[in-house]
Amino acid sequence: MSKNTAKGSRNFYGEYSLEQWIKLILTKEIILPDYQRAFVWSEEDVRELITSLKDGLFVPPITIGNYDGKTNYILDGQQRLSAILIAYLGLFPRKDMFKFSMSEYQGTANDNDDIAEEDEDIMPLEWQFNYFTKAGQDKKSILEKIEKDKYKTVNFELDSNFWKDSYIGFSLIIPISNEREEQQKLYSSVFRNINIKGKSLSQLESRKSLYFLRKDFDKWFSPQFTNCITINYSPIDFVRYLSLLSQYKKNGDVGRLAQNYKTKMEKYYESYILAEVNKQGGTMFTPLLSKDNQDRYDRLEAFLKADSFPKGFTSIIDADVYLFGAIYFIIAKNKKVSITEEFCPQIDKQVDTFKDDDKHKKSPAALKYLRPRIQTSIEIYSRFTSDLINKSDEA
Repeated sequence: MSKNTAKGSRNFYGEYSLEQWIKLILTKEIILPDYQRAFVWSEEDVRELITSLKDGLFVPPITIGNYDGKTNYILDGQQRLSAILIAYLGLFPRKDMFKFSMSEYQGTANDNDDIAEEDEDIMPLEWQFNYFTKAGQDKKSILEKIEKDKYKTVNFELDSNFWKDSYIGFSLIIPISNEREEQQKLYSSVFRNINIKGKSLSQLESRKSLYFLRKDFDKWFSPQFTNCITINYSPIDFVRYLSLLSQYKKNGDVGRLAQNYKTKMEKYYESYILAEVNKQGGTMFTPLLSKDNQDRYDRLEAFLKADSFPKGFTSIIDADVYLFGAIYFIIAKNKKVSITEEFCPQIDKQVDTFKDDDKHKKSPAALKYLRPRIQTSIEIYSRFTSDLINKSDEA
């Protein structure tokens, strides 16, 4: 085994036989991060990997990261290791049993009011090899306990020598620092490189890879109650609202929001997530989230679930004018928002004004149209806000 020391981590390299990889998986010495929920390979992909291993061809190494001195996460190589385990057990997950819903796969409504169509050929499976490891730690116990009706039996005609004599390499990352925050920064960078430079499952999967190490932060980035607010039947992208409002709170200038990110908004959202995870807003963002957010989120949930608040929007224009101000004053400013009979008419009037502009209606994602919606929403909501009684200091 060779060793190379790099800034922030010690990196070790080597290789294991397939037999050893299977043992590491089944004994849970290596595990998948929570964000890795999907299997995207087809049965043919699995066969091609097995053929490559039989022929002694190069197979990219697995990347493993040691976190907190205790847990070994599979950072890159989920599909390869899953395929090996599938071939070993002779069971391939059936599409009809492990199917993502379209809303889960696509994730959230897009910025341009486009309605996505489901493509059966590219939809991944909501399956990971944890389904096997939960059933047992050896082949016999897994095959006895697994729900076989959810799997297709496959036979790759492999003998015991194949598992002993075939190898896949690995790189093991061990942070130099024992400080949790330093390790979070390191792995945020590693995850980002893997997911941005590699082929990601989806935007949401890539985002989750950036914040899963910050314990319980997923509930702030993607609270369950926001799923009740939809645009063309897809849940709103809550991180989109948080990121833009975080920058707005930082400099108070709507004209600078997402400047230089016109065609790369997903990178902008990821930069915001990293700012929150690493507790460093930098020059662009002000962190909005902390462990003490529950009260604000409870109040936002109650506000959005109120009978008087719309739930299903047909355009992101409507949604933005209704949502930016609410999220800003409740989450970012810790204010109380009260809906009166004048509230909805004021919002709807501004929505109609925006929609009267055909160019705005056609390209709502354009920053020159998005920024006025944010400004207008905040201005309207400012008329319906008040300080909380005995409220804590603003974030």
